[in-house]
Amino acid sequence: MRAEALARRQGPRGTRSAAVSMPRGRAAVAAFLLLVALVFGGGGSGAGLANMAVQLAGLAVLAFHRDAVLGFFARAPRLPVVLVAATLALPLLQLVPLPPAIWQALPGRDLVTQSFDLIGVKGAWQPFSLSPARTAIAFFSLLPAFAILALSWNLAERDRRMLLLAVAVGGVIVTALGAQQLASGNHLFVFYDEVVGSADLQGTFSNRNSGALMLDIALVALVGAVPWRRVSPAWKLGTVAMAILLVTGVVLTGSRSGMMLLAVPGLLAVGMGWSAHGFGRDRRKAALILAGAVLALAAGGLLLSGNHRIQQRMARFHSVEDEQRPIIWKDTVEAAGRYWPVGSGVGSFDEVFQVDEALENLSYGRAGRVHNDFLEIALESGIVGIALVAGWAVAVAMLGLRTMQAARHQGRHGAIGLAALGVFALIALQSITDYPLRNQTLLCVAALMLALLIGTGKAEQERNRAQHDSGSHRD
Repeated sequence: MRAEALARRQGPRGTRSAAVSMPRGRAAVAAFLLLVALVFGGGGSGAGLANMAVQLAGLAVLAFHRDAVLGFFARAPRLPVVLVAATLALPLLQLVPLPPAIWQALPGRDLVTQSFDLIGVKGAWQPFSLSPARTAIAFFSLLPAFAILALSWNLAERDRRMLLLAVAVGGVIVTALGAQQLASGNHLFVFYDEVVGSADLQGTFSNRNSGALMLDIALVALVGAVPWRRVSPAWKLGTVAMAILLVTGVVLTGSRSGMMLLAVPGLLAVGMGWSAHGFGRDRRKAALILAGAVLALAAGGLLLSGNHRIQQRMARFHSVEDEQRPIIWKDTVEAAGRYWPVGSGVGSFDEVFQVDEALENLSYGRAGRVHNDFLEIALESGIVGIALVAGWAVAVAMLGLRTMQAARHQGRHGAIGLAALGVFALIALQSITDYPLRNQTLLCVAALMLALLIGTGKAEQERNRAQHDSGSHRD
């Protein structure tokens, strides 16, 4: 009897211990997968083997954490669950073979039909996508991001803060590696052939815009990870040093959009500091802090202005006469009209764009990408893709409102959700002139930020429910 009583007393304790350790383990696995994506996933669609390493790691994580996958679909908020399922299903459905009567009737398939007639192929079943291989790769690229989301959406506040800090450290790693690359003229420690001989800081990325966005995201993550209400001297020194390093890294990438987006972490830092220290109630203190910040920025600008590399990067703002993006956008609108309203298939842009590229816009190179992810989605997935983008915008906005509530009620704990919201603002803004989510690393980071947003909203819901229950008991 005594043994049974002891077992009953120990059982719940053991269950609680397992419940506590399991989220910690999931956070560690998510951080590991994020590190794999950072090291191998920065090459874009041209780095197939490196991307495959990230995708295989994501598949392995999903295979060994089926409970996390099932738990996400069962208990996560319904709108993100529906959108995740639809996003994963879209490329798979585009790979389903269709009978000739169906696929030949789709908009823009007349050229394929004529090609088959020329080689004598009749009655062939074809998938919806005009580039099935690229569409399949697009599906597999979503799996590591989904694995991070499934592992991270319901973590404790401490684990979410740890993952946010891991993103900031990832930015420092990219900057430190990029500095070593620049010291060798980008001939040593480079990951991709495109980087060799470049004058820009690239780190683990093959595209300077993606590298700069990663550093902007790291700055936002750093702002969100700082314990604003109780900042120790060590935190202050470390935060300032990391911020200076990351800002310098952004400038050295030479990315104009990356430099302009530095306004987002800057505004977020001002807002966080203002809220945490009550500057609104102490105008004299606020004026002194703002004056000190302006002086620090001015001093930093004067010091950096004498640096030759910094001057070269800033000079890019004056060289816009050779900008090709508006030309590509115009031709993409024409191409999207050919396949409207269904699209040509996820990932198929590079194989279908040339048909509608105007002769006066031809050059020795290929466009490769639209340099506007919204237009590229409209071309590849038509009205369904646009609906998904709108759905994700609504979901992030709804989660963002809960995050604002959490920031008011939870103080520094709400900063995690605000940082995630800031990252989505960065991604949306750069998507106007680039294609950040076509990069495996940034796709995984975006999935983590979605998980942090959901987690912050979940904590706020639980707080409201507890307040409601306590009020009901009092009544």
